[in-house]
Amino acid sequence: MIDNISFIHEEWMWPVIAGAVILWSLFIWKELRVTGSKYVFLKVIVALIAVASLALMLLQPVKAVPRTKGVGIILTEAHKQQQVDSLQVLYKDVEIIKYDGDGFNLSQLEGISTAYVVGNGIASYDIWQLQDIATTYLTGERLSGITKLAYNKSATVGDSLSVRGIYASPIKGNRLVLEDAGGNTLDSVMVSGGDAFNFELQATTSVSGRYVYKLIEKDSLGSIIIEDPLPLIIKEKERLRVLIINGFPTFETKYLKNYLADEGHEVLVRSQLTKERYKFENFNRKQGTIYGFTSANLSAFDVVIMDASSYSGLSNGSRRALKNQVSREGLGVFIQPDAAVVDNGKQFGFRFKRNNKKEASLSAWPKVKVATLLYSFDDGALVQPIISEKENMWAAYAQQSAGRWGSTTLTDTYQLVLDGDERAYNYLWTSILSAVSQKKLPAVHWEFQEELGVKDAPFRFKLRTEIPAPKVLNNEQVAIPLGQDVSLEDQWEGTVYPSHTGWNELRLVQDSTVVASYYIPLETDWKTLKVSTQIANNRRTFTAAQKNTDTYMVLKPVERLWLFIIFVLAMGYLWVAPRLEGV
Repeated sequence: MIDNISFIHEEWMWPVIAGAVILWSLFIWKELRVTGSKYVFLKVIVALIAVASLALMLLQPVKAVPRTKGVGIILTEAHKQQQVDSLQVLYKDVEIIKYDGDGFNLSQLEGISTAYVVGNGIASYDIWQLQDIATTYLTGERLSGITKLAYNKSATVGDSLSVRGIYASPIKGNRLVLEDAGGNTLDSVMVSGGDAFNFELQATTSVSGRYVYKLIEKDSLGSIIIEDPLPLIIKEKERLRVLIINGFPTFETKYLKNYLADEGHEVLVRSQLTKERYKFENFNRKQGTIYGFTSANLSAFDVVIMDASSYSGLSNGSRRALKNQVSREGLGVFIQPDAAVVDNGKQFGFRFKRNNKKEASLSAWPKVKVATLLYSFDDGALVQPIISEKENMWAAYAQQSAGRWGSTTLTDTYQLVLDGDERAYNYLWTSILSAVSQKKLPAVHWEFQEELGVKDAPFRFKLRTEIPAPKVLNNEQVAIPLGQDVSLEDQWEGTVYPSHTGWNELRLVQDSTVVASYYIPLETDWKTLKVSTQIANNRRTFTAAQKNTDTYMVLKPVERLWLFIIFVLAMGYLWVAPRLEGV
Protein backbone atom coordinates (compact mmCIF):
# COMPACT_ATOMS: atom_id res chain seq x y z
CA MET A 1 0.00 0.00 0.00
CA ILE A 2 1.09 3.60 -0.68
CA ASP A 3 1.75 5.77 2.39
CA ASN A 4 -1.54 7.02 3.97
CA ILE A 5 -3.52 4.83 1.55
CA SER A 6 -5.53 1.83 2.63
CA PHE A 7 -8.54 -0.08 1.34
CA ILE A 8 -11.99 -0.72 2.67
CA HIS A 9 -11.92 -4.29 1.37
CA GLU A 10 -8.36 -5.20 2.25
CA GLU A 11 -9.41 -8.83 2.63
CA TRP A 12 -10.05 -8.91 -1.13
CA MET A 13 -6.61 -7.50 -2.04
CA TRP A 14 -4.72 -10.60 -3.08
CA PRO A 15 -7.58 -12.26 -4.99
CA VAL A 16 -8.23 -8.98 -6.84
CA ILE A 17 -4.50 -8.52 -7.64
CA ALA A 18 -4.29 -12.11 -8.86
CA GLY A 19 -7.34 -11.61 -11.06
CA ALA A 20 -5.94 -8.32 -12.41
CA VAL A 21 -2.58 -9.94 -13.28
CA ILE A 22 -4.33 -12.79 -15.08
CA LEU A 23 -6.55 -10.38 -17.00
CA TRP A 24 -3.59 -8.19 -17.97
CA SER A 25 -1.56 -11.27 -19.02
CA LEU A 26 -4.39 -12.45 -21.27
CA PHE A 27 -4.50 -9.04 -22.92
CA ILE A 28 -0.72 -9.09 -23.58
CA TRP A 29 -0.97 -12.63 -24.99
CA LYS A 30 -3.77 -11.57 -27.31
CA GLU A 31 -1.86 -8.51 -28.58
CA LEU A 32 1.32 -10.50 -29.21
CA ARG A 33 -0.62 -13.02 -31.32
CA VAL A 34 -1.75 -10.27 -33.67
CA THR A 35 0.97 -10.10 -36.35
CA GLY A 36 1.96 -6.72 -37.64
CA SER A 37 0.22 -5.05 -34.72
CA LYS A 38 1.60 -1.62 -34.07
CA TYR A 39 2.00 0.24 -30.80
CA VAL A 40 1.96 -2.96 -28.68
CA PHE A 41 3.89 -1.34 -25.81
CA LEU A 42 1.46 1.58 -25.63
CA LYS A 43 -1.55 -0.75 -25.62
CA VAL A 44 -0.02 -2.84 -22.85
CA ILE A 45 0.41 0.29 -20.70
CA VAL A 46 -3.16 1.47 -21.40
CA ALA A 47 -4.48 -2.03 -20.56
CA LEU A 48 -2.55 -1.94 -17.28
CA ILE A 49 -4.21 1.40 -16.44
CA ALA A 50 -7.66 -0.03 -17.25
CA VAL A 51 -7.13 -3.19 -15.20
CA ALA A 52 -5.66 -1.21 -12.26
CA SER A 53 -8.62 1.21 -12.29
CA LEU A 54 -11.04 -1.70 -12.22
CA ALA A 55 -9.15 -3.36 -9.33
CA LEU A 56 -9.08 -0.12 -7.33
CA MET A 57 -12.83 0.35 -7.79
CA LEU A 58 -13.35 -3.10 -6.30
CA LEU A 59 -10.96 -2.53 -3.35
CA GLN A 60 -12.34 1.01 -2.64
CA PRO A 61 -9.18 2.92 -1.56
CA VAL A 62 -9.30 5.39 1.35
CA LYS A 63 -6.71 7.97 2.39
CA ALA A 64 -5.84 9.16 5.92
CA VAL A 65 -6.23 12.94 6.10
CA PRO A 66 -6.07 15.27 9.12
CA ARG A 67 -9.30 16.74 10.47
CA THR A 68 -9.89 19.21 13.30
CA LYS A 69 -11.67 17.67 16.28
CA GLY A 70 -15.10 19.08 16.98
CA VAL A 71 -17.72 19.31 19.71
CA GLY A 72 -19.87 16.44 20.90
CA ILE A 73 -23.09 16.34 22.90
CA ILE A 74 -23.43 13.18 24.99
CA LEU A 75 -27.09 12.47 25.68
CA THR A 76 -27.84 10.57 28.88
CA GLU A 77 -31.08 9.65 30.61
CA ALA A 78 -33.43 12.53 31.60
CA HIS A 79 -31.59 15.18 29.55
CA LYS A 80 -33.22 18.53 28.81
CA GLN A 81 -33.95 19.01 25.12
CA GLN A 82 -33.69 22.81 25.41
CA GLN A 83 -30.07 22.41 26.54
CA VAL A 84 -29.34 20.29 23.47
CA ASP A 85 -31.05 22.82 21.18
CA SER A 86 -29.02 25.69 22.67
CA LEU A 87 -25.75 23.81 22.15
CA GLN A 88 -26.63 22.99 18.56
CA VAL A 89 -27.23 26.70 17.91
CA LEU A 90 -23.92 27.60 19.57
CA TYR A 91 -21.84 24.98 17.75
CA LYS A 92 -22.27 24.04 14.11
CA ASP A 93 -21.79 20.46 12.93
CA VAL A 94 -21.96 19.20 16.52
CA GLU A 95 -21.87 15.41 16.93
CA ILE A 96 -24.67 13.74 18.92
CA ILE A 97 -23.61 10.71 20.98
CA LYS A 98 -26.17 8.64 22.87
CA TYR A 99 -25.03 7.00 26.11
CA ASP A 100 -27.03 4.07 27.48
CA GLY A 101 -24.86 3.11 30.46
CA ASP A 102 -22.86 0.50 28.54
CA GLY A 103 -19.73 2.46 27.65
CA PHE A 104 -18.73 4.21 24.44
CA ASN A 105 -17.58 3.10 21.03
CA LEU A 106 -14.13 4.69 20.82
CA SER A 107 -14.78 5.73 17.21
CA GLN A 108 -17.52 8.01 18.57
CA LEU A 109 -15.06 9.90 20.75
CA GLU A 110 -12.00 10.13 18.53
CA GLY A 111 -13.48 13.02 16.53
CA ILE A 112 -14.27 15.34 19.45
CA SER A 113 -12.01 17.38 21.72
CA THR A 114 -14.83 19.12 23.61
CA ALA A 115 -17.90 17.41 25.02
CA TYR A 116 -21.06 18.35 26.87
CA VAL A 117 -22.70 15.67 28.99
CA VAL A 118 -26.39 16.41 29.46
CA GLY A 119 -28.83 14.53 31.67
CA ASN A 120 -28.16 12.17 34.57
CA GLY A 121 -24.52 11.74 33.57
CA ILE A 122 -21.99 9.01 32.92
CA ALA A 123 -21.57 5.98 35.18
CA SER A 124 -18.44 6.21 37.33
CA TYR A 125 -16.89 3.14 35.68
CA ASP A 126 -17.17 4.79 32.21
CA ILE A 127 -15.87 8.26 33.11
CA TRP A 128 -12.28 7.25 32.29
CA GLN A 129 -13.16 7.13 28.61
CA LEU A 130 -13.59 10.93 28.63
CA GLN A 131 -10.37 11.73 30.50
CA ASP A 132 -8.65 13.20 27.40
CA ILE A 133 -11.67 15.29 26.37
CA ALA A 134 -12.51 18.72 27.82
CA THR A 135 -15.96 17.98 29.25
CA THR A 136 -18.72 20.06 30.80
CA TYR A 137 -21.61 18.51 32.68
CA LEU A 138 -25.16 19.93 32.47
CA THR A 139 -27.63 18.51 35.00
CA GLY A 140 -30.82 16.90 33.76
CA GLU A 141 -34.35 16.92 35.12
CA ARG A 142 -34.91 17.46 38.86
CA LEU A 143 -34.84 14.27 40.89
CA SER A 144 -37.65 13.05 43.11
CA GLY A 145 -36.93 10.42 45.73
CA ILE A 146 -34.21 9.47 48.20
CA THR A 147 -31.00 11.17 47.05
CA LYS A 148 -28.88 10.69 50.20
CA LEU A 149 -28.64 7.66 52.48
CA ALA A 150 -26.38 6.87 55.44
CA TYR A 151 -26.38 3.92 57.83
CA ASN A 152 -23.88 1.47 59.30
CA LYS A 153 -23.83 -1.63 57.08
CA SER A 154 -22.14 -3.57 59.85
CA ALA A 155 -23.43 -3.54 63.42
CA THR A 156 -23.25 -5.48 66.67
CA VAL A 157 -26.12 -7.14 68.50
CA GLY A 158 -27.77 -4.52 70.68
CA ASP A 159 -26.46 -1.58 68.67
CA SER A 160 -28.76 1.25 67.72
CA LEU A 161 -29.31 1.21 63.95
CA SER A 162 -29.86 4.69 62.54
CA VAL A 163 -30.95 5.11 58.90
CA ARG A 164 -30.69 8.75 57.79
CA GLY A 165 -31.22 10.39 54.44
CA ILE A 166 -32.67 13.15 52.28
CA TYR A 167 -35.86 12.79 50.26
CA ALA A 168 -35.90 15.28 47.36
CA SER A 169 -39.23 16.69 46.12
CA PRO A 170 -41.19 14.68 48.72
CA ILE A 171 -44.87 13.85 48.46
CA LYS A 172 -46.56 15.19 51.56
CA GLY A 173 -48.55 12.58 53.46
CA ASN A 174 -46.51 9.58 52.34
CA ARG A 175 -44.77 7.49 54.97
CA LEU A 176 -41.28 5.96 55.12
CA VAL A 177 -41.17 2.62 56.92
CA LEU A 178 -38.17 0.62 58.15
CA GLU A 179 -38.78 -3.14 58.15
CA ASP A 180 -36.57 -5.98 59.28
CA ALA A 181 -35.86 -9.12 57.24
CA GLY A 182 -39.02 -10.73 58.60
CA GLY A 183 -41.29 -7.90 57.45
CA ASN A 184 -41.78 -6.45 60.94
CA THR A 185 -42.10 -2.67 61.15
CA LEU A 186 -39.28 -1.21 63.25
CA ASP A 187 -39.87 2.51 62.77
CA SER A 188 -41.69 4.93 60.48
CA VAL A 189 -41.92 8.63 59.76
CA MET A 190 -44.48 10.83 57.99
CA VAL A 191 -43.10 12.75 55.01
CA SER A 192 -43.63 16.50 55.01
CA GLY A 193 -43.64 18.78 51.97
CA GLY A 194 -41.03 21.22 50.68
CA ASP A 195 -38.02 20.90 48.41
CA ALA A 196 -36.34 18.26 50.56
CA PHE A 197 -37.22 16.18 53.61
CA ASN A 198 -34.55 15.00 56.08
CA PHE A 199 -35.54 11.72 57.69
CA GLU A 200 -34.16 9.38 60.32
CA LEU A 201 -35.39 5.90 61.22
CA GLN A 202 -34.05 3.96 64.19
CA ALA A 203 -34.07 0.41 65.49
CA THR A 204 -32.10 -1.88 67.77
CA THR A 205 -30.31 -4.91 66.35
CA SER A 206 -31.12 -8.15 68.13
CA VAL A 207 -29.85 -11.29 66.35
CA SER A 208 -26.51 -11.84 64.63
CA GLY A 209 -26.42 -12.82 60.97
CA ARG A 210 -26.60 -11.51 57.43
CA TYR A 211 -29.90 -9.75 56.71
CA VAL A 212 -31.61 -7.53 54.17
CA TYR A 213 -33.79 -4.91 55.87
CA LYS A 214 -36.14 -2.75 53.76
CA LEU A 215 -36.88 0.94 53.46
CA ILE A 216 -40.42 1.26 52.12
CA GLU A 217 -42.37 4.29 50.96
CA LYS A 218 -46.15 4.05 51.33
CA ASP A 219 -48.87 6.44 50.25
CA SER A 220 -51.58 7.82 52.53
CA LEU A 221 -53.67 4.69 51.93
CA GLY A 222 -50.87 2.33 52.95
CA SER A 223 -50.08 1.08 49.46
CA ILE A 224 -46.40 0.41 48.73
CA ILE A 225 -44.87 2.85 46.23
CA ILE A 226 -41.18 1.96 46.46
CA GLU A 227 -39.37 -0.83 48.30
CA ASP A 228 -35.56 -0.77 48.52
CA PRO A 229 -33.12 -3.13 50.30
CA LEU A 230 -30.87 -2.27 53.27
CA PRO A 231 -28.23 -5.02 53.52
CA LEU A 232 -26.94 -5.42 57.05
CA ILE A 233 -24.39 -7.69 58.73
CA ILE A 234 -24.98 -8.05 62.48
CA LYS A 235 -22.14 -9.48 64.56
CA GLU A 236 -22.16 -10.99 68.01
CA LYS A 237 -21.43 -8.49 70.76
CA GLU A 238 -17.86 -8.38 71.94
CA ARG A 239 -17.65 -8.78 75.71
CA LEU A 240 -15.16 -6.28 77.09
CA ARG A 241 -13.13 -6.61 80.26
CA VAL A 242 -13.23 -3.14 81.82
CA LEU A 243 -11.29 -1.66 84.73
CA ILE A 244 -12.58 1.66 86.13
CA ILE A 245 -10.30 3.67 88.45
CA ASN A 246 -11.74 6.77 90.16
CA GLY A 247 -10.28 9.14 92.73
CA PHE A 248 -13.79 9.43 94.19
CA PRO A 249 -17.28 8.12 93.28
CA THR A 250 -19.07 10.14 90.57
CA PHE A 251 -22.48 10.07 88.93
CA GLU A 252 -20.77 9.59 85.55
CA THR A 253 -19.06 6.40 86.75
CA LYS A 254 -22.23 5.19 88.48
CA TYR A 255 -24.30 5.25 85.31
CA LEU A 256 -21.44 4.03 83.11
CA LYS A 257 -20.76 0.95 85.25
CA ASN A 258 -24.48 0.12 85.31
CA TYR A 259 -24.66 0.41 81.53
CA LEU A 260 -21.61 -1.80 81.05
CA ALA A 261 -22.90 -4.38 83.49
CA ASP A 262 -26.33 -4.48 81.83
CA GLU A 263 -24.60 -5.02 78.47
CA GLY A 264 -22.85 -8.09 79.87
CA HIS A 265 -19.31 -6.70 80.03
CA GLU A 266 -16.94 -7.75 82.84
CA VAL A 267 -16.38 -4.72 85.05
CA LEU A 268 -14.12 -4.06 88.03
CA VAL A 269 -14.56 -0.63 89.67
CA ARG A 270 -12.08 0.80 92.17
CA SER A 271 -13.19 4.01 93.90
CA GLN A 272 -10.96 5.75 96.43
CA LEU A 273 -12.75 6.58 99.68
CA THR A 274 -9.80 7.93 101.66
CA LYS A 275 -6.05 7.98 101.13
CA GLU A 276 -5.61 4.35 102.15
CA ARG A 277 -9.13 2.95 101.63
CA TYR A 278 -10.77 1.78 98.39
CA LYS A 279 -14.15 0.45 97.41
CA PHE A 280 -14.25 -2.42 94.89
CA GLU A 281 -17.23 -3.50 92.80
CA ASN A 282 -17.31 -6.51 90.48
CA PHE A 283 -19.89 -7.14 87.75
CA ASN A 284 -20.17 -10.26 85.58
CA ARG A 285 -16.82 -11.53 86.93
CA LYS A 286 -15.30 -13.16 89.99
CA GLN A 287 -14.62 -10.98 93.02
CA GLY A 288 -11.26 -9.30 92.76
CA THR A 289 -9.22 -6.29 93.74
CA ILE A 290 -6.43 -4.31 92.14
CA TYR A 291 -4.03 -1.79 93.67
CA GLY A 292 -0.78 -1.13 91.86
CA PHE A 293 -0.55 -1.83 88.12
CA THR A 294 1.59 -4.62 86.74
CA SER A 295 1.74 -6.21 83.31
CA ALA A 296 0.20 -9.34 84.81
CA ASN A 297 -2.91 -7.75 86.33
CA LEU A 298 -3.44 -5.32 83.43
CA SER A 299 -3.40 -8.20 80.94
CA ALA A 300 -6.77 -9.25 82.36
CA PHE A 301 -8.45 -6.15 80.87
CA ASP A 302 -9.22 -4.77 77.42
CA VAL A 303 -9.75 -1.16 78.46
CA VAL A 304 -8.96 0.97 81.51
CA ILE A 305 -11.20 3.94 82.34
CA MET A 306 -9.77 6.47 84.76
CA ASP A 307 -9.85 10.17 85.61
CA ALA A 308 -6.85 12.42 85.09
CA SER A 309 -6.22 12.84 88.82
CA SER A 310 -6.03 9.07 89.32
CA TYR A 311 -3.54 8.83 86.47
CA SER A 312 -1.44 11.60 88.01
CA GLY A 313 -1.47 9.75 91.35
CA LEU A 314 -0.04 6.53 89.93
CA SER A 315 3.36 5.42 91.15
CA ASN A 316 6.21 5.39 88.66
CA GLY A 317 6.05 1.61 88.46
CA SER A 318 2.29 1.55 87.83
CA ARG A 319 2.53 4.28 85.22
CA ARG A 320 5.37 2.47 83.44
CA ALA A 321 3.42 -0.81 83.47
CA LEU A 322 0.32 0.94 82.07
CA LYS A 323 2.25 2.59 79.25
CA ASN A 324 4.01 -0.65 78.37
CA GLN A 325 0.72 -2.54 78.29
CA VAL A 326 -0.70 0.11 75.93
CA SER A 327 2.22 0.28 73.52
CA ARG A 328 3.18 -3.41 73.50
CA GLU A 329 -0.02 -5.34 74.15
CA GLY A 330 -2.64 -3.00 72.68
CA LEU A 331 -4.46 -2.04 75.89
CA GLY A 332 -6.93 0.83 75.52
CA VAL A 333 -7.04 3.64 78.10
CA PHE A 334 -9.88 6.14 78.34
CA ILE A 335 -9.27 9.30 80.38
CA GLN A 336 -12.50 10.71 81.80
CA PRO A 337 -12.97 14.40 80.95
CA ASP A 338 -12.25 17.28 83.31
CA ALA A 339 -10.18 20.47 83.28
CA ALA A 340 -7.02 18.48 84.03
CA VAL A 341 -7.35 16.59 80.74
CA VAL A 342 -7.35 19.85 78.79
CA ASP A 343 -4.39 21.22 80.72
CA ASN A 344 -2.30 18.05 80.45
CA GLY A 345 -3.55 16.59 77.17
CA LYS A 346 -0.07 16.34 75.61
CA GLN A 347 0.92 13.46 77.89
CA PHE A 348 -1.91 11.43 76.35
CA GLY A 349 -1.21 12.59 72.78
CA PHE A 350 -3.98 15.22 72.61
CA ARG A 351 -4.21 18.90 71.82
CA PHE A 352 -7.36 20.95 72.42
CA LYS A 353 -8.89 24.11 70.98
CA ARG A 354 -11.35 26.34 72.77
CA ASN A 355 -14.71 26.79 71.02
CA ASN A 356 -16.77 28.14 73.94
CA LYS A 357 -19.63 25.77 73.09
CA LYS A 358 -21.57 24.67 76.14
CA GLU A 359 -23.46 21.93 74.29
CA ALA A 360 -22.76 19.52 71.48
CA SER A 361 -24.99 17.56 69.12
CA LEU A 362 -24.43 13.93 68.21
CA SER A 363 -24.44 13.33 64.44
CA ALA A 364 -26.61 10.24 64.84
CA TRP A 365 -28.89 12.05 67.30
CA PRO A 366 -29.03 15.68 66.06
CA LYS A 367 -31.79 16.70 68.48
CA VAL A 368 -29.93 15.46 71.55
CA LYS A 369 -27.66 17.93 73.37
CA VAL A 370 -24.69 16.99 75.60
CA ALA A 371 -22.73 19.34 77.87
CA THR A 372 -19.08 20.03 76.97
CA LEU A 373 -15.91 21.45 78.53
CA LEU A 374 -15.98 24.42 76.09
CA TYR A 375 -13.20 22.65 74.15
CA SER A 376 -12.88 20.20 71.28
CA PHE A 377 -9.95 18.13 70.05
CA ASP A 378 -7.42 19.60 67.66
CA ASP A 379 -6.33 17.56 64.66
CA GLY A 380 -3.12 15.60 65.00
CA ALA A 381 -1.18 13.06 62.97
CA LEU A 382 -2.15 10.15 65.23
CA VAL A 383 -5.48 11.51 66.48
CA GLN A 384 -8.58 9.84 65.06
CA PRO A 385 -12.15 11.10 65.65
CA ILE A 386 -14.76 8.96 67.38
CA ILE A 387 -17.59 11.48 67.83
CA SER A 388 -17.51 14.64 65.69
CA GLU A 389 -19.82 17.38 64.47
CA LYS A 390 -18.72 19.55 61.55
CA GLU A 391 -15.39 21.13 62.58
CA ASN A 392 -15.64 19.95 66.22
CA MET A 393 -14.17 16.65 67.38
CA TRP A 394 -15.90 15.73 70.66
CA ALA A 395 -14.33 12.33 71.29
CA ALA A 396 -11.10 10.95 69.85
CA TYR A 397 -8.26 8.52 70.40
CA ALA A 398 -4.50 8.80 69.85
CA GLN A 399 -2.70 5.72 68.57
CA GLN A 400 0.39 4.69 70.54
CA SER A 401 2.07 1.71 68.93
CA ALA A 402 -0.33 -1.22 69.45
CA GLY A 403 -2.73 0.54 71.84
CA ARG A 404 -4.85 3.67 72.11
CA TRP A 405 -5.41 6.56 74.49
CA GLY A 406 -8.88 8.03 74.27
CA SER A 407 -10.92 10.81 75.85
CA THR A 408 -13.83 13.16 75.26
CA THR A 409 -14.77 16.75 75.99
CA LEU A 410 -18.41 15.73 76.55
CA THR A 411 -19.39 15.86 80.22
CA ASP A 412 -22.27 14.72 82.42
CA THR A 413 -23.42 12.23 79.80
CA TYR A 414 -25.48 10.47 82.50
CA GLN A 415 -27.94 13.34 82.07
CA LEU A 416 -29.02 11.65 78.82
CA VAL A 417 -30.34 8.70 80.86
CA LEU A 418 -32.15 11.01 83.27
CA ASP A 419 -33.74 12.81 80.29
CA GLY A 420 -34.94 9.54 78.79
CA ASP A 421 -32.39 9.50 75.94
CA GLU A 422 -30.97 6.10 76.86
CA ARG A 423 -30.43 5.07 73.23
CA ALA A 424 -28.29 8.15 72.63
CA TYR A 425 -26.32 7.38 75.80
CA ASN A 426 -25.77 3.77 74.68
CA TYR A 427 -24.70 4.93 71.22
CA LEU A 428 -22.23 7.40 72.70
CA TRP A 429 -20.46 4.98 75.00
CA THR A 430 -20.61 2.02 72.61
CA SER A 431 -18.89 4.16 69.99
CA ILE A 432 -16.21 5.39 72.39
CA LEU A 433 -15.36 2.10 74.05
CA SER A 434 -15.40 0.05 70.84
CA ALA A 435 -12.93 2.52 69.31
CA VAL A 436 -10.58 2.70 72.33
CA SER A 437 -10.67 -0.85 73.63
CA GLN A 438 -8.09 -3.51 72.88
CA LYS A 439 -9.10 -5.52 69.85
CA LYS A 440 -7.83 -8.66 68.23
CA LEU A 441 -6.76 -7.66 64.75
CA PRO A 442 -8.48 -9.75 62.08
CA ALA A 443 -6.37 -11.68 59.61
CA VAL A 444 -7.83 -9.49 56.87
CA HIS A 445 -9.58 -6.13 57.05
CA TRP A 446 -11.89 -5.56 54.07
CA GLU A 447 -13.20 -2.27 52.69
CA PHE A 448 -15.75 -1.99 49.87
CA GLN A 449 -16.62 1.01 47.75
CA GLU A 450 -19.33 3.29 49.15
CA GLU A 451 -21.13 3.61 45.82
CA LEU A 452 -23.87 1.05 45.19
CA GLY A 453 -22.63 -1.84 43.08
CA VAL A 454 -24.04 -2.91 39.72
CA LYS A 455 -24.22 -6.44 38.33
CA ASP A 456 -21.42 -7.17 35.80
CA ALA A 457 -19.88 -3.72 36.42
CA PRO A 458 -16.58 -2.94 38.20
CA PHE A 459 -16.83 -3.10 42.01
CA ARG A 460 -13.74 -1.95 43.91
CA PHE A 461 -12.45 -3.31 47.21
CA LYS A 462 -9.40 -3.04 49.48
CA LEU A 463 -7.92 -5.41 52.00
CA ARG A 464 -5.22 -5.05 54.63
CA THR A 465 -3.38 -8.14 55.78
CA GLU A 466 0.03 -9.26 56.99
CA ILE A 467 -0.25 -12.30 54.69
CA PRO A 468 2.35 -11.89 51.91
CA ALA A 469 0.99 -11.94 48.34
CA PRO A 470 -2.67 -12.66 49.28
CA LYS A 471 -4.92 -14.34 46.75
CA VAL A 472 -8.66 -13.62 46.59
CA LEU A 473 -11.36 -15.71 44.90
CA ASN A 474 -14.82 -14.55 43.80
CA ASN A 475 -18.10 -16.47 43.83
CA GLU A 476 -16.99 -18.57 40.84
CA GLN A 477 -13.66 -19.41 42.52
CA VAL A 478 -11.84 -17.23 39.98
CA ALA A 479 -8.74 -15.41 41.24
CA ILE A 480 -9.02 -11.61 41.35
CA PRO A 481 -5.87 -9.66 40.35
CA LEU A 482 -4.63 -7.51 43.24
CA GLY A 483 -2.45 -4.40 43.19
CA GLN A 484 -0.23 -3.54 46.15
CA ASP A 485 -0.32 -0.03 47.56
CA VAL A 486 2.87 1.91 46.84
CA SER A 487 3.28 3.28 50.39
CA LEU A 488 1.47 0.62 52.48
CA GLU A 489 2.90 -2.83 51.96
CA ASP A 490 0.02 -4.56 53.77
CA GLN A 491 -2.71 -2.89 51.70
CA TRP A 492 -4.00 -4.33 48.43
CA GLU A 493 -6.65 -3.24 45.96
CA GLY A 494 -8.75 -5.16 43.50
CA THR A 495 -11.78 -4.97 41.23
CA VAL A 496 -14.42 -7.64 40.87
CA TYR A 497 -17.32 -7.90 38.42
CA PRO A 498 -20.27 -9.35 40.40
CA SER A 499 -22.02 -12.04 38.41
CA HIS A 500 -25.34 -11.85 40.23
CA THR A 501 -27.42 -9.56 42.43
CA GLY A 502 -27.91 -10.11 46.15
CA TRP A 503 -25.15 -11.25 48.50
CA ASN A 504 -21.75 -11.95 46.94
CA GLU A 505 -18.61 -13.21 48.64
CA LEU A 506 -14.84 -12.90 48.41
CA ARG A 507 -12.58 -15.56 49.94
CA LEU A 508 -8.91 -15.61 50.84
CA VAL A 509 -7.01 -18.56 49.36
CA GLN A 510 -4.51 -18.67 52.23
CA ASP A 511 -7.33 -18.90 54.82
CA SER A 512 -10.65 -20.32 53.66
CA THR A 513 -12.37 -19.14 56.86
CA VAL A 514 -11.85 -15.50 55.86
CA VAL A 515 -14.99 -14.53 53.93
CA ALA A 516 -16.16 -11.00 53.06
CA SER A 517 -19.75 -10.38 52.00
CA TYR A 518 -21.04 -7.49 49.91
CA TYR A 519 -24.47 -6.82 48.44
CA ILE A 520 -25.41 -5.96 44.84
CA PRO A 521 -28.94 -4.51 44.49
CA LEU A 522 -31.28 -5.12 41.57
CA GLU A 523 -31.21 -2.68 38.68
CA THR A 524 -34.60 -1.36 39.84
CA ASP A 525 -33.42 -0.79 43.44
CA TRP A 526 -32.43 2.68 44.67
CA LYS A 527 -32.85 4.25 41.23
CA THR A 528 -32.97 7.84 42.49
CA LEU A 529 -30.07 7.30 44.90
CA LYS A 530 -27.93 5.80 42.13
CA VAL A 531 -28.68 8.72 39.83
CA SER A 532 -27.95 11.24 42.60
CA THR A 533 -24.55 9.64 43.25
CA GLN A 534 -23.83 9.55 39.52
CA ILE A 535 -24.69 13.24 39.17
CA ALA A 536 -22.39 14.12 42.08
CA ASN A 537 -19.53 12.14 40.48
CA ASN A 538 -20.04 13.93 37.15
CA ARG A 539 -20.10 17.35 38.82
CA ARG A 540 -16.82 16.63 40.60
CA THR A 541 -15.13 15.18 37.54
CA PHE A 542 -16.27 17.39 34.67
CA THR A 543 -15.37 21.06 34.95
CA ALA A 544 -15.98 23.84 32.42
CA ALA A 545 -14.70 22.79 29.01
CA GLN A 546 -12.49 24.94 26.81
CA LYS A 547 -12.66 24.21 23.12
CA ASN A 548 -9.35 23.37 21.47
CA THR A 549 -8.25 22.66 17.91
CA ASP A 550 -6.68 19.21 18.20
CA THR A 551 -6.59 17.21 15.02
CA TYR A 552 -6.99 13.54 14.29
CA MET A 553 -6.67 11.36 11.21
CA VAL A 554 -9.75 10.17 9.36
CA LEU A 555 -10.05 7.84 6.38
CA LYS A 556 -11.42 9.69 3.38
CA PRO A 557 -12.59 7.51 0.44
CA VAL A 558 -10.94 8.19 -2.92
CA GLU A 559 -13.60 9.31 -5.40
CA ARG A 560 -14.38 6.22 -7.49
CA LEU A 561 -15.95 8.32 -10.24
CA TRP A 562 -12.45 9.35 -11.39
CA LEU A 563 -11.37 5.72 -11.44
CA PHE A 564 -14.41 4.88 -13.55
CA ILE A 565 -13.64 7.71 -15.99
CA ILE A 566 -10.04 6.51 -16.33
CA PHE A 567 -11.29 2.96 -16.93
CA VAL A 568 -13.76 4.11 -19.61
CA LEU A 569 -11.12 6.24 -21.39
CA ALA A 570 -8.60 3.40 -21.36
CA MET A 571 -11.12 0.87 -22.66
CA GLY A 572 -12.27 3.39 -25.27
CA TYR A 573 -8.73 3.76 -26.56
CA LEU A 574 -8.22 -0.02 -26.73
CA TRP A 575 -11.47 -0.33 -28.68
CA VAL A 576 -10.71 2.53 -31.11
CA ALA A 577 -6.98 1.84 -31.73
CA PRO A 578 -7.39 -1.30 -33.96
CA ARG A 579 -9.91 0.55 -36.13
CA LEU A 580 -7.57 3.49 -36.58
CA GLU A 581 -4.76 1.11 -37.56
CA GLY A 582 -6.93 -0.32 -40.33
CA VAL A 583 -7.64 3.10 -41.85
